[in-house]
Amino acid sequence: MNDLKHLYFLTKIEGLGTVRIKRLLDRFGSAENVFSAGINEISEVENISQKTANSILASGNHTEELQQDFDELLNKAEKLNIRILTLNDDDYPYLLKKIYDPPVILYLRGNFEKDMLVNSIGIVGTRKPSDYGKKMSEKFAQELSSSGISVVSGFARGVDTIAHRAVLSNSNAQAATAAVFGCGVDVVYPPENKKLYDEMLEKGILISEYDISAFPDAVNFPKRNRIISGLSLGTLVIESDIDGGALITARTALDQSREVFAVPGYITSKVSHGTNALIKNGQAKLVENLEDILVEISNKLTGLRINSGSKAENKPKISPELTGKEKLIYDTFLMTLEPLHIDAISEKSGLNISDSLVTLLNLEFKGCIEQLPGKRFKLNN
Repeated sequence: MNDLKHLYFLTKIEGLGTVRIKRLLDRFGSAENVFSAGINEISEVENISQKTANSILASGNHTEELQQDFDELLNKAEKLNIRILTLNDDDYPYLLKKIYDPPVILYLRGNFEKDMLVNSIGIVGTRKPSDYGKKMSEKFAQELSSSGISVVSGFARGVDTIAHRAVLSNSNAQAATAAVFGCGVDVVYPPENKKLYDEMLEKGILISEYDISAFPDAVNFPKRNRIISGLSLGTLVIESDIDGGALITARTALDQSREVFAVPGYITSKVSHGTNALIKNGQAKLVENLEDILVEISNKLTGLRINSGSKAENKPKISPELTGKEKLIYDTFLMTLEPLHIDAISEKSGLNISDSLVTLLNLEFKGCIEQLPGKRFKLNN
């Protein structure tokens, strides 16, 4: 709780975003330690100027005000049954933690358990889908949830709403649906989704990085898209124009080295221009059925094996084949059988730090290795 409080204080300092706060946490180990550090120590952190360091320490002059805000936050959370997770919590979604700029604080409401979002696919698209788009949204959401794969979307009008409803109404669902908000998790937006919101409270998951009761500001929604893709093994785009918000989510998925899928549409339809362009430019895989998605993510699923009928079975995952770089790093572990720091992995494999980290992430997805504290890794036995 003490670390949550100081982390909350950091989020209120002007000039500090999620990336800079994460760098401070990596450097000092906890938010509380940041406030105990000196100006010179803080300003040594990448992209933290002395001015920002001064702002951090000067915030101590407003401790009483910040404490009051924090106490109000906790009271609201308790009253509304909202769970608060920090980046260091064990229950923080694993896939989201791996992106470049994960939210340092997450607010969750509804039926959330630690492993519910381990195997997820994002579904996004236009707010004004055609009948074809509506049908595809419902079809893929139902088939994914029937296979034990959770569906993540943004609770917006159109494709998002249809996807959430399809999972909630699916009597064969073996997975959940999660909605990522661009406002507080206690704010119903759009307002016409009040009934869906109530259903999500009972059977789904509501997620936001914004404070409880935060207003749905337009600038929040493009930013929240990175969370949709960050929670997911891949993102499926169903109908979007070239400048549609769904394409922002597709781009963030690509930046996060996650899969992007797109349902092809009529070339004469405006709401298919974006999805067709993703396919045409080689940025997304064309999908016609569930199998097209499963073939790309089957080796990244945790605790699931998909049979020929596309149903989920709780059987151990078969070890996947490894690519060149993956085998190189995997063999490095076999030579020692001991946990290795990222610097040692880079040195022994001959790969630079960046390539090593990307390859290690792929090996984690495949269940071959496990990350330990302090940027150390070991074989997953």
